[in-house]
Amino acid sequence: MASFRKPILLAVLVGLVYTPVYAQDNGADLFKANCQLCHGADGKSDTQTGKAFKAPNFHDPAVIATSDVELGKIISAGKGNMPAFQSRLSPQDIKSLVAYIRVLEKK
Repeated sequence: MASFRKPILLAVLVGLVYTPVYAQDNGADLFKANCQLCHGADGKSDTQTGKAFKAPNFHDPAVIATSDVELGKIISAGKGNMPAFQSRLSPQDIKSLVAYIRVLEKK
């Protein structure tokens, strides 16, 4: 029985390490394709479009304090001038975007 535990434990550990890295990489690609025009490459929303639409700056304390669940809801349903992405992105894609936004906040 103990011989079965090692492969399972290894698979779980690989999954825990791989998932956040994949989410960040996938999130970066999704961000570039769907969000960068308004929010800018650094998430500061200092693009011409971002300024025109008053896109939130991801470094703003209010955005940082927003929960991952709430950010996911905003991406999914839209808010203010931001369109809804629920018909274009899967729930996993939205989670990847949230993970990437958290990375941008720390830069």
